[in-house]
Amino acid sequence: MTIRATWTFNGETKVVLSNWHRLWVFIFWPFYYFYKGMFLWGLLALFTVNGCGLMILYNRTIVTRHFFKKGWVQE
Repeated sequence: MTIRATWTFNGETKVVLSNWHRLWVFIFWPFYYFYKGMFLWGLLALFTVNGCGLMILYNRTIVTRHFFKKGWVQE
């Protein structure tokens, strides 16, 4: 299920999570978070190799919480 969000400041629409987000985390695990602009989560994923499995399971919560705290609103 794709999650789209709109930024309340200027109305920009963005796809926060695509259907294959767990696959992208599994393949590019630290770089996925860098691409999304979540640098602290990327560093955490880079330094904790065991965190890869947990990051795959909790990726939906991590990414949506990050964007919603920044002011994005789910459509």
